[in-house]
Amino acid sequence: MNKIKIIADSTCDVSKEFLEKHDIDILPLHVLIHGEEYLDLEEIKWNELIEKIEKYNELPKTSAVNVDTYTEVFKKYTDLGYDVIFVSIGKHFSSNYSNALTAKEAFDNVYVINSDNLSSAIGLILLKIIKFREEGLPASEIFTRIEELKTRVITETALKTMNYLYKGGRCSGGKYLVGTLLKLYPIVRITDGEIKVHKIGKLRFKNALDLVAQDFRKEVEAGNVDEDYIIVSNVGNPEAEAYLVEKVSKFFDKDKILQFEAGCVVSTHCGPGTTGFFYIRKHN
Repeated sequence: MNKIKIIADSTCDVSKEFLEKHDIDILPLHVLIHGEEYLDLEEIKWNELIEKIEKYNELPKTSAVNVDTYTEVFKKYTDLGYDVIFVSIGKHFSSNYSNALTAKEAFDNVYVINSDNLSSAIGLILLKIIKFREEGLPASEIFTRIEELKTRVITETALKTMNYLYKGGRCSGGKYLVGTLLKLYPIVRITDGEIKVHKIGKLRFKNALDLVAQDFRKEVEAGNVDEDYIIVSNVGNPEAEAYLVEKVSKFFDKDKILQFEAGCVVSTHCGPGTTGFFYIRKHN
C-alpha cells in the first residue's frame, strides 16, 4: 500500500504548527483587492486584508489555484510513490475544487474532496483523514469515508458585524440597517454548501455565543456529537473565542477543543469579530 500525502488549500484555517506536525501541504488561493494580488497566508494575513477592506471600502475577490499548479504538485508526490488526498474549499465558494478535479484526471491515485464547507470545518476533515491514515486505511477507503462524513460536519458561526454580509450581497440594505440599529448578531450555518442565517443573537454578542453553545449542548445531550475533536476559531476576537470555549467546556472535554485563528476567506465573508464553531455529528 502506498504512503498517503495530505494536501489542502489555504482556507482550512488551522495553525502552521498543526500542518507541520501532520506533514500537510497547503496550496494558497490568490486574494485580489484594489488592483493588487496576494497569495493567501504567504503574502497576506487576515488582519492585513481587513485593513485594506476598510481602507478601500471594497471586498476582495479570491482566485483559485490553477490546474497547472495542481498538476505539478500532484505529480511531485505521485512520482515519489504517494497516493494523494486533496481537500478543497466548498465548490460554491470557489472554482478551486473544479480545477483540482480537472488536474486529477491525469492521475489514478489522486483523490479530490469537495469539503462543501470552509474554514476550520476543513480542519475537522483533515483530522479525520489523519486518523484514518494512522489506522492504516488506504486512500481509496479514506476518500469513501470522508465523502459520507463531510455531510455531518456542522459549521455555526456568530457574526459581530452584518457589514460584510451586506457588502457581499448576502444581506439587503434594509436588513443591514435594521440589524445594526437593533444590535442583531447573525449566527450562520453552511447549508448545502452555502452561508445561510440560522439564528439571531440580540443586544450583546455574548448572547449569540450563548445560542451557539446551546445548540451544541442539545447535540451532546442527544449523544449525536463525534467526540474526537471540535474546533473554535476567531477573526481577531480571542475574548469571544475564550468565552465560547469556557461555556462549552462545562459539558464537553476541554482537551478535545482545538482553537485556531481564522484566515482571509472567512474574514472576507463574515468580517472581523467573527467566532466560528465546528463539530461533526454522529448521524444526520
